[in-house]
Amino acid sequence: MKKVVLFALYLVMGLGAFAQHLYEHEYPVITEEDPTIRALLDSVSVDSIEATISHLCSYWNRRCDSRYIYDVQDWLAARYNSLEGIDTVMLHDFKLHKPGFPEETGDNIIAIQWGTKTPEEFVVCGAHYDSWNTDGADPDTIRAPGADDNATGVAGIWETARLLSHYKFDRSIIYANWCAEEIGLKGSKAYADECAEKQMDIVGYFNMDMNGYLEEGTDIHVHLIYVNRDSLLANYFFNFCDIYYPDMPIRQNWMPTGSDSDFSSFNRNGYAALHPFEDVHAYSQFIHTRQDVLGVSVNNLEQSRRFAQLNLGAVAHLAGLNNTSIVEHETPLVTLYPNPTKDVVNIVADDDIQRVTVVNLLGQVVDQSEVQNSNKLTLFTNGYPSGVYLLNIDTKKGTATRRLVVW
Repeated sequence: MKKVVLFALYLVMGLGAFAQHLYEHEYPVITEEDPTIRALLDSVSVDSIEATISHLCSYWNRRCDSRYIYDVQDWLAARYNSLEGIDTVMLHDFKLHKPGFPEETGDNIIAIQWGTKTPEEFVVCGAHYDSWNTDGADPDTIRAPGADDNATGVAGIWETARLLSHYKFDRSIIYANWCAEEIGLKGSKAYADECAEKQMDIVGYFNMDMNGYLEEGTDIHVHLIYVNRDSLLANYFFNFCDIYYPDMPIRQNWMPTGSDSDFSSFNRNGYAALHPFEDVHAYSQFIHTRQDVLGVSVNNLEQSRRFAQLNLGAVAHLAGLNNTSIVEHETPLVTLYPNPTKDVVNIVADDDIQRVTVVNLLGQVVDQSEVQNSNKLTLFTNGYPSGVYLLNIDTKKGTATRRLVVW
């Protein structure tokens, strides 16, 4: 969680800067539990959450201006790459615009699970992976374990990806880990700015930042941070909680005085965004210190588990779980050649091709071809900008996704 100096300035420049929605969406009304989603919620593991937090705290710090941040981002990227159902993992590079930082750049980790029906629509969940401690000048020697702020959030996003990656969804899901949140939401801002510039259709953004501290003598509860303009998405979240966790208190509240988090980057770019948070009046006082560690700043892993469950369930319902696991899902055998290519690519499947949709890494549909009674298609790519594309190939047997590189 980023702390800023002037709360009044935050109110004037922050809340006043939220853009109008780029897209208007209707959100599902949940009337009863989905048994598959209930099973997934029950599979969220305290041991897994603790292991993730413990590993992230094992780095001397995760400050975005330290040498350790590169090891952290490599570990996170490798983790997402290990998941079979994740189609694309990339480092989203952005300028830090802060003199003296190594190479003056940072990297967000973006993991994409492409949807099967409307892949151009995205449900995004994210958490920043950098930590902070202002008690010292040298970023390579200062200790900043960042357990609650924000290893707990990273662990929640990982649990969501670890479990949902075994299933297919109508919409695409992005699991994001942001860098440089602690110096002004720079990573999430860079990505959200780019999404808005390209008019990427984000149905909803769910933020995770601090959920492991619970004041002694209180029960698990959630303070949901959002602006009133995003009430439709918030009502959907309340609806989900009412069905799956009816006895858990959840209510709207505001960020602690002088604070902000990555949900604002999306809201200011016209996307509906929510931020479930531990108690705004009794949050961990150990953040941004050497004491932000397991057992002190993170003193209730069951609460972290509940926050991960809320994130997983809200994402799963909104993305449109189709109750088909990737193990059960029979995909057609599809071959692309040449790949990489410059001017043309041939697509051959073991079943009649019905449609081929070409999507760039921002989720924009750049080309679509209908096919009649043939298992072959030739695409001319000489008009495509150089880069990586995802081809969704629909056949009578099912849908296959293939990566295409255009020089």
